[in-house]
Amino acid sequence: MSPPHAAAAPDSLAAALVRAREAACLTQGELAEKSGLSVRAIRNLETGHTARPRKQSLLLLAEALGLPSREAGRLLRLPRTEHPDMSVPAELPAAPRHRLVGRQSLLADLTTRLARPEPGPGRPAVVVGPPGAGKTSLVLRAAHEVRDRFPDGQIYVDLHPTSSLPFTSDVLVRRVLRSLGVTAAAENPEEARARLRDALSRRRVLVVLDNVDSEAQVRPLLVDDARSAVLVAARRELSALPDGFHRRIGALDRPDAHRMLADLVGTARVRAERPAAQRVVEACAGLPLALHIAGLWLSARPHRSLGDLADRLADESERLRSLRVGDLSLHTSVTAYYRLLPPPLRTSLHQLEPVGGDFGIDQLLSRVTPSHRLAVDLLEDLLHRQMIHTGEPDRNGQIRYRLYDAVRLYVAHGAVLPRARHLHCL
Repeated sequence: MSPPHAAAAPDSLAAALVRAREAACLTQGELAEKSGLSVRAIRNLETGHTARPRKQSLLLLAEALGLPSREAGRLLRLPRTEHPDMSVPAELPAAPRHRLVGRQSLLADLTTRLARPEPGPGRPAVVVGPPGAGKTSLVLRAAHEVRDRFPDGQIYVDLHPTSSLPFTSDVLVRRVLRSLGVTAAAENPEEARARLRDALSRRRVLVVLDNVDSEAQVRPLLVDDARSAVLVAARRELSALPDGFHRRIGALDRPDAHRMLADLVGTARVRAERPAAQRVVEACAGLPLALHIAGLWLSARPHRSLGDLADRLADESERLRSLRVGDLSLHTSVTAYYRLLPPPLRTSLHQLEPVGGDFGIDQLLSRVTPSHRLAVDLLEDLLHRQMIHTGEPDRNGQIRYRLYDAVRLYVAHGAVLPRARHLHCL
């Protein structure tokens, strides 16, 4: 049996409900279905936030839990526990409504990892991928599927919001503490981190970090033997974090890309224009965000053909700007990655873009730098920052690389190096 709920006194109603539910091997969602109460109502009872629960609600829970009459009576007599200084955050943005084509197996692995009842070893679950790969959609769907396993709350933080500066680790620590209701100011950053570790070790909280760019942003939330979990959508490899659940995602293969487009605009419509649908899929390069935008564009224009969209996307110089619907934009997604690159990496991308296909170390030595060591370091950094991906080795067994298609388009038509921009302004 799992230990009593950390947020409630061991002899309180809240703790007794948690013990009884875990003894019955039920999730909050399953208990809600059996009792007729809402998941939120059960969560509030288990955390002591419902000060005066209705007798009928407790009787329904006792019946759903299969408690004998004596235990049910004891449940009604237990003292209620209130926690006015502790909030139960529910900060998750809405989960994606469309099917996550090609991600079902990964989603199952991710939810299994997050839903483990035993304390974790302080290792986050990390999903990393290039711009437009659908990392945020995947982690949000997983978070919603397991949220009833985290009765003390779910916290969501976008570490690189477009409207403000990126979060430092200290800013993130204070942000999460506020979400947990720990409002007393710490005297220094070290004390704030200690308070956060204490809070996460005592509660079962899911923390979702989106658009992570460094290990330093994640490390303050890692606590050994904690019932809380940390789920990360990262823009680059986080190699210095403790080894744990780490998955890379990229573009969908062609069959899955076709299925995603058909899900969004309708199978009949795609079958009626197979050649045009193929052109749209190829222009989107299998990126879930690009395909989602294309599907929304077509769904909002039932009078337009798939051929109309395919023609709009045929011009590479305008393709990124055309893949925009409302506040969804592939151009914006690539920009968010590109703006974090150090100047040498930006320069190397512009020097490699004219290659137009696979390249290897030889192209870097001839186009970017004569230093073999520097060329290798540049390749590794571009790979870790999700700007390039590996391809098939050449006939000599040498690794080949290729720019992600959206990155290639951005470098060729959407990004200007600082010096070039200055000359243009002159």
